[in-house]
Formats: sequence, C-alpha cells, structure tokens
Amino acid sequence: MIRLFLSLFLFFLVTPESNAEEPRSSLKYKRDLIRHSRIVWGLNAPVPLFASQIHQESSWNHLAKSKYAKGLTQFTGTTADWIAEVYPELKRANVYNPVWSMRAMLLYDNWLSEKVASENECEQWAMILSSYNGGLSWLNRDKELTKLHGANPQRWWDNVENYSERADWAIIENRNYVRKIIFEHQPIYDDWGRSYICETSHETN
Repeated sequence: MIRLFLSLFLFFLVTPESNAEEPRSSLKYKRDLIRHSRIVWGLNAPVPLFASQIHQESSWNHLAKSKYAKGLTQFTGTTADWIAEVYPELKRANVYNPVWSMRAMLLYDNWLSEKVASENECEQWAMILSSYNGGLSWLNRDKELTKLHGANPQRWWDNVENYSERADWAIIENRNYVRKIIFEHQPIYDDWGRSYICETSHETN
C-alpha cells in the first residue's frame, strides 16, 4: 500500500501557478474573509492560505454542492451541526450563507490547530489541512503509522505524508489537497494578508 501510494503521489505532484490571478468571484468575499480571519486568528492571520482553502473547496461558489458537502467551504451536514454546538456563535447553521461558511472554516481550522502538534508552522498547517479534508482521526492514524516505520510523526513533509492505509483515491485526494492549497493556490492571494504559510517552498526532490 505504501509503495503504491508513493508512486501515485509522485505522479500527481502539483507545481505552483506563479502567473495565475485571483478569480473575480473571490473579490466580493475578500473584505469579509480578511475581517473574520483577523477576528478569529489575529492581525497576522494567514489570509492567503484561507483564501486558497476556499479556492480549493468551492472555487468561490457559495452554492457549491458535492455528494456529501455544501457551500463555500464545503461542510457536511454532520460537521455543520457539530461545529454549531462547539461554537454557539454558529448556532444558526446555514452552509449556503457565505459569511457563516467562512467563519465556520476559520473556527474549525482553529480547533484543529489546537489538536495538531508539529515542529513548526509549515508542518502544522499541512496537518491541519489534511485533517480538514480527511478528518483528524485519519491524520492520527497516519501519524501512528509514520512512527511505526521509524519516521517523524511531528513532521508532515517527507514523513507523515508518505504513510497511510487509506484507499488509494483518498490518499491522492488528501495529499494533493494540502499541496494545492499551500503551493499552487496560495501564491494567487499573496497580497491578501501579512502572513504566508510555508513561504520557502518545500523541496520535493
């Protein structure tokens, strides 16, 4: 499984879109995202990362709908109900409301950040994003497997990212989710905030 994953992973590596421009559909949400990011995360909130996360989740379509998730930040009904219990300010859950959806994503990322331990901010954010996409329980399983193979469970790049017992399609989706947000989409929004995650691109070779 692990060897198969590694070959598939290397095949699906993404490269930065250095010349890409922010989509026009994102601009109507820019002010709200910056404001709520700073409320939840402080003045140095990594807004470019949050913008790229929405880019990946829904391409800025607040009416986006997949098999299991809905809205700008693609919450499932179960997760929307859960987060509304954890954060009373989200009590009136409406996944199609873009402000609610952005706020919920920011708070969920913050909740995950308190559960994920790593060596530095770049490593931690990779694990937060992996958890947002596939669930915290899967990340913890991957970290345990990493440890069993003698690698470092506190580091994502070249460590946890290389080990998983998920289905092949789920491994590819999850690892590409992390890389696309940090390295492919984030540069598009580099002027949206002061903080930029993994500013020095991780070398894969």
